[in-house]
Amino acid sequence: MRLTRTAARVILWSLTLVFTVCAAPRGHAAPARTVSPERTREADAHFEHALSLLERRSIEARRTAIAELERATTLDPAHADAQLLLARTYLVAGFRRQAMRRFERVVALSPDEPEARFGLAQVWRRDWLKYLEPRSLERAIDHAAATTRLDPLAVDAWLMLSALRVEHGDLRLALAAAEQAVAADPQRAEALVAVGSAHWRLGQVEEADRAFRSGIPRLRSRVRERFEDIAPLATELDTMTYNRLDAEGRTEFARRFWVEHDPDLATDANEAQLEYWARVAQAYFLFFDPKRREWDQRGEVYVRFGPPRKAEYNPIGQSLMFGLGSLSRTMYPANVLVWSYPDLGFSVNMQDRVLSEYYQLPISLDRDMDPRPDPDSLRRHDLLEMRGGRAVFAPRPPGARALPVRGQLAVFGGAGPARLFAGLETPAGPGDSLWAEWVVLDTAMRVVHRDGHALSPSACDPTALRVADFLTALPPGDYQVGLSVRAGTARGSTRLAASVPAPDSGLRVSDLVVTCGAPESAPVAVRLAPNPAARVSAEEPLTAYFEVSGLAPGGDGLSRFSYEYLVRSTERDPRVWLQRLLQPRPAAPSLFARREDEQQGELRRQFLRVPVRSLPAGRYRLEVRVRDLTTGAEVRRSADFERAGG
Repeated sequence: MRLTRTAARVILWSLTLVFTVCAAPRGHAAPARTVSPERTREADAHFEHALSLLERRSIEARRTAIAELERATTLDPAHADAQLLLARTYLVAGFRRQAMRRFERVVALSPDEPEARFGLAQVWRRDWLKYLEPRSLERAIDHAAATTRLDPLAVDAWLMLSALRVEHGDLRLALAAAEQAVAADPQRAEALVAVGSAHWRLGQVEEADRAFRSGIPRLRSRVRERFEDIAPLATELDTMTYNRLDAEGRTEFARRFWVEHDPDLATDANEAQLEYWARVAQAYFLFFDPKRREWDQRGEVYVRFGPPRKAEYNPIGQSLMFGLGSLSRTMYPANVLVWSYPDLGFSVNMQDRVLSEYYQLPISLDRDMDPRPDPDSLRRHDLLEMRGGRAVFAPRPPGARALPVRGQLAVFGGAGPARLFAGLETPAGPGDSLWAEWVVLDTAMRVVHRDGHALSPSACDPTALRVADFLTALPPGDYQVGLSVRAGTARGSTRLAASVPAPDSGLRVSDLVVTCGAPESAPVAVRLAPNPAARVSAEEPLTAYFEVSGLAPGGDGLSRFSYEYLVRSTERDPRVWLQRLLQPRPAAPSLFARREDEQQGELRRQFLRVPVRSLPAGRYRLEVRVRDLTTGAEVRRSADFERAGG
């Protein structure tokens, strides 16, 4: 049975799915041929036979089909369909150079043929992935761009172009290509994912979040699983726990996992998850093998640590042989790929042990070959590490400038609900406009309170610092508190833990808070001036605030109590023990005071003003002891602070 030309096209393009995520664009008619009719008919016969062979989808049939197509193109070199099918078949078989020559032949025969241009883009893309030559990447980009010019509806070419331009660093062009893919096919989920990836890399957080959340649920299940899978990032214990759960439990586990690793709890978007999705998108477009339904070790490393700073193929001095363990005497050839991450303090060696461009970690029976970042490198470069060093993320979106942020928390409780106070501080000048947000999460890592407002000048240093304060009532329990500051593209955040105790009928003393000056009094509460750094200048006294509740009244209805404070140095002598023994340094002076008072009611709001001018610069601790003189109950609290020089 002779196949129609339409059927031939279907078979030709179905071959593409064997090695690439995307199918090729639509073709155009072949140019007129000038060979004899007899040779044309014979070439057509070989072409039709090759099509029927390729329908069998076996290696032997493919080999025979290649021979048939080579014969057809020898008989009729201008047979564009045979040249194109042969090029595709060569590429599926892994013969890149032969495929390249055939695609180039089709382009010479028909310069406006987008399918051949797309084939050349795929050839150069694979060449770049194998040898890592920048020129190969540039040629792949050029041919993908040419494909889109010839066929603006070629979604797969737009997607390839977007991914390649990300690798080339042309982020705005990558976004433009992804948006063209959406315009060509608004229902294509991969196009929305590509848009999200490009937006994220440009630092456009909200746009990236919208695109990813729109595209990921619409992906095919085997692709969507790549984005939802946390296994590359999770520890063995996390993975074991996750695998024992049902579908609902896994969804909740993954939600908590991402909240726990969110670098900025106060924002709606999860920056670590967006970075992960952007990495998964790029690994999918570059390394995903639809036949195996997975990517190799390159994709695994990419989603965990991002793109390498440097990559080398079969570097000089690297052994190109491998054995089955360190004690193996039999060695086998392998290609080697080395990805370097100098900011993380390690390199990853990967081996192509079957010489098919499928990379794996080296085999070792005596040590773990899984890459792990160097902790000192992470600290130097301000990077966030997943549990167990399984992955590393930046604490901010790409391109965002770091804002230093300090935070402080305090819990106050009286007759009513307990109140959680939060203060934050960041360096900023009088003309700077900054926005602060805070969020409170319960033990299930769900939001129980969120608020935000502009920062104001600090009472400690109005020319160099901006502060914000927040207050909310909370029931007893443990909480995670996220504090965040934004100013244009600059961002800063911190995370603190708070514990609200259950109500107690006895004497209760709140947390002791170092503030900037005396609190602003109000009929039912006070307004604290945040001092997260707990830093006291040489000219100012130390000011601190606490609340006492549960005071027992005496026979006359008055409650009587005393409080005393002690300020002592917490500085440690850094010298070795022998120097400390032979040349002891004089101890820093301590400050002590005591006071008794009486009042109506069981609640006392108290602030302290401690003159510290006599103290040398250094670190100190303020210790407060409160005693109910009626019942004899006693509670202690403390707070550390720094006495600045000057």
